[in-house]
Amino acid sequence: MELLLDIGNSRSKARLYHAGTLTEIQLENINAEQWLQIKAVYCASVAAQTRVQQVRDKIPAAIPLVQIQSEAQAFNVTNSYLQPQLLGVDRWLALVAAAGLYPNTDLLIVDAGTALTVDWLSAEGMHGGGWILAGQKLQQEAVLSKTAKVFSAELETEQLSPATDTATALYQGAIAALVGAIRQAYAIKPTQRIILTGGDALLLQKYLADLPIQLESQLIFQGLARYIQPN
Repeated sequence: MELLLDIGNSRSKARLYHAGTLTEIQLENINAEQWLQIKAVYCASVAAQTRVQQVRDKIPAAIPLVQIQSEAQAFNVTNSYLQPQLLGVDRWLALVAAAGLYPNTDLLIVDAGTALTVDWLSAEGMHGGGWILAGQKLQQEAVLSKTAKVFSAELETEQLSPATDTATALYQGAIAALVGAIRQAYAIKPTQRIILTGGDALLLQKYLADLPIQLESQLIFQGLARYIQPN
């Protein structure tokens, strides 16, 4: 059994990987018996190394920790960045996972989290570049931080429409920007599938029902799992 970690600045997400199955778990809830079964820890981090070390301190010293970095080429995926290590490791792992799940398929990979990232991947495994923009909550926070009389609210709606109050206008404006970006990406270069992952994936899916959307909630961890070394 292996422990897979997605380390962020504020929190870490963890999965236990055993016999091809991913099980969600909280790092602090791993008991002594489970630690004895864990052979290695594989982690991806977009946080500072000090944050990685804080997490490492919670893991028994005898268990090796492997920190994955973006590469120029691996698992039949070729990174388009001239400096491959500068591609966010979360984006790299999404590419690696998607290529394994949908081989020989042109893909648009959308990770809707704190930021929304969009990446193209050809059927031959060539990364076609991508975009990064603020996620829906980050967009709202940016507006709120610069305006005195604008306020927000959690107002999930079934459709996008002109709003008649400020909170709804801010919320729907953020969603419209993300949906518009995804639609524009697909219009520029249509693909056979759009892989949608991240915390806002379900939220955005309802506004993209006419597109070939495939939800993959564990894409980053599926990418990490490809790095597990056989014993």
